[in-house]
Amino acid sequence: MTVFGPGSETLALVTAKMVASDETLRVNLFAGQVEAGGAKKKKTWMKLISGLGPNGPNPLPPNINIATSLDGDGGLGSLLEDTSALVILADAEPLAPGAAATLLSESSTPALRKIIVVTRIGASKATGGFFGAGDVKLRECEEEIREGAKSRGVPLEASVLRVGTLKGGGPGNSGLGLDKFLYDTQVQLEKFMMMSGMDKFTVGCSVLPGDPLTLANPLVRKGRSISFDPYPDECSVIACASAVRYLLGREGTVDATLSAEKGEAPPTEEEWGSMFDKVN
Repeated sequence: MTVFGPGSETLALVTAKMVASDETLRVNLFAGQVEAGGAKKKKTWMKLISGLGPNGPNPLPPNINIATSLDGDGGLGSLLEDTSALVILADAEPLAPGAAATLLSESSTPALRKIIVVTRIGASKATGGFFGAGDVKLRECEEEIREGAKSRGVPLEASVLRVGTLKGGGPGNSGLGLDKFLYDTQVQLEKFMMMSGMDKFTVGCSVLPGDPLTLANPLVRKGRSISFDPYPDECSVIACASAVRYLLGREGTVDATLSAEKGEAPPTEEEWGSMFDKVN
């Protein structure tokens, strides 16, 4: 499984950590090329996933690979050749023009059989406007991914998960999130309290069919940025990563929205199954 895209880094890392808890699965991440700061980002990601030891970052689980080049042995290109599932994170901004076509070409990902796209609430119905210009590009990105999936010579499952503001991602109650190093890097007490509160008390989730919600405008979102109350157009990072992990093992495709709920643990496999069955 490969996680790729310009979306939430925290979501990418939590998803990778959750999936890699199954030692039979290999998980790939791309930190960017060395000359563009990829090596520094890789070290930070190692701290977030595995914690900080006395001599620097603790070792990653052996089945997590972080690439810092596009080509060569261990580069993103070679990792993509063997990946059977691709998680594309485009919740904040779309893939670069043409990236989806490259990722989904059979020459780049010959073993690919499943795609999960995490995008933003409202993107599928974006028409532009003062607050929605960026969402049009997300809609176009989603359409490009769907077209790329259809153009493959073999069946390719493409699911879409829609989220609003993502919050949290630390260890919380269950340790499913990242190391407490994530909390230690927060310089604002209010943000630290919001993140830790979200991870302890708001990791529940509901699943809605399609793209029915409207994202609150930026002024409203800013006003509740330090709250860990469950707003419909927000979602716990831990809950979203848990949904992605569940869908990786589920047959068929879904098009659904994730919405925050109170809860001290994310839904179980059985609960995810029941909720996704109802939206299909």
